[in-house]
Amino acid sequence: MTVTGLFLSVLAFLSSMKNSPLYYTVFLALSGLMDMLDGPVARATGKASPLGAFLDSFLDRVSDALLIVSLVNFGLDWWLVTSLLVASLLTSYSRARAESLGVSLEGVGLVERSERMILLAATAVLLAVNFTVGFAMFILFLALSVETVAHRFIYVVLALRGSKPR
Repeated sequence: MTVTGLFLSVLAFLSSMKNSPLYYTVFLALSGLMDMLDGPVARATGKASPLGAFLDSFLDRVSDALLIVSLVNFGLDWWLVTSLLVASLLTSYSRARAESLGVSLEGVGLVERSERMILLAATAVLLAVNFTVGFAMFILFLALSVETVAHRFIYVVLALRGSKPR
């Protein structure tokens, strides 16, 4: 399921190259569905493993990069899209690194992976319908992503210093 999710993300990327926000959104949604189901299915079938967890996280980052970079194909500025990509990767990295240090970041910040997928789909659709509205959605998405990175950074620093973060 994890590999299928990556394949669907590649199809979404290719759809963006054809400037097809409908197909992009469909493939993005199906990729997100695979991501939602792969962990529970692995656990239910007794196939969950550290290798599977690593593969899932690794391929999720590849999918995230493909899906975010796709926004350039819908007319958004490369530097703004790169900013979103960096914020997305830092959101995921901060959680992984914090958890390796014993700090849980579940629920810290406004935009985790599922919210990113929803905001990506909404941005692509709105860009197709009305570029100005889609651009506004993108800016909101970027702002929420930056807030998440900053919130997580501060939370981890406070937790590692022994303060009680909120």
